[in-house]
Amino acid sequence: MILAGKVKVFQDAGASVTTDTLLLASSLRAVPGSVIVDLGCGSGGASLYSSSLNPGCRWIGVDIRYDPLKLMKVSRDLQSTPVDISAVCCSLETVPLAFSEGIADAVITNPPYGRTGSVRRSPHAERDRSRSGSGLLLYQFIRGAAHLLVPGGDFLIINKPSLLAEILLGCRAFGINPVAIQPVGSPDKPAELILLHGRKGSREDLKIPPQSEPEPLIRSAQ
Repeated sequence: MILAGKVKVFQDAGASVTTDTLLLASSLRAVPGSVIVDLGCGSGGASLYSSSLNPGCRWIGVDIRYDPLKLMKVSRDLQSTPVDISAVCCSLETVPLAFSEGIADAVITNPPYGRTGSVRRSPHAERDRSRSGSGLLLYQFIRGAAHLLVPGGDFLIINKPSLLAEILLGCRAFGINPVAIQPVGSPDKPAELILLHGRKGSREDLKIPPQSEPEPLIRSAQ
């Protein structure tokens, strides 16, 4: 798959680079030299796309699935512009053991939207795992991000509006202050997605901009 005519991404079976991936990738603003971790990166669509928008950064993709990480490395080697991206295979539970605290200037993540047993199963095992998880999974993502972030580091998470209360609870519990929540969807309908921007240890007031359709929020990689 080629994103915006420039970024080449190999996908695992049954998966695709979706609007939420592009929204997440487009929303990061990082200065050169920053270290960014993509938690639950899969085959690296968000990292690779965002790296084209934020050049000069170091990327670390973390996922428990080995095969998608191999595809991410293949995609990395096919980019026309070199990308400094490493793949780490580990579970969310072991992130605090596998990484030193405070290594990342930013963490991006697109956790599963459903709960195990509450969403329709996919015929593709990898796709099924990316769609649902246990009731504690969301908190494990946020806990891992909080461990990785430097004080003042940025946290970006995209998910369904129905999980916003849990995301806010997790952020507060692990020291990430929500600074912006972007509702995404048609202006005359309920939001389909929410994109939360948090900052570790900050005391900034929360801002909620007007709801927007996805296209104006997605930056071009060209």
